[in-house]
Amino acid sequence: MIREMEKQTGSSSPVSYEVLKKKRSAVLHQMQLMGIDTADWAAVDNFCLGVRIAGKKFRELSADDLDAVLLRIRSIRQKDMQKAKKELN
Repeated sequence: MIREMEKQTGSSSPVSYEVLKKKRSAVLHQMQLMGIDTADWAAVDNFCLGVRIAGKKFRELSADDLDAVLLRIRSIRQKDMQKAKKELN
């Protein structure tokens, strides 16, 4: 099972299913906060396929990729909030 997970995620070190599941959940939650319909897998894949996000479909993301995507999404959200704050002032 772990070898299959390594092939799916492209990770060289074994990652437990639970860890991968939590990382995927965190990324999907941040996408929801950005307004992406996470019930629509095409929308999720389209977002992840963006070169500045991951360049891969969501299901192809490794644990390391998920960490990087999570940081990028949080950065985008933070910049959006700062921008909105400036517009209010």
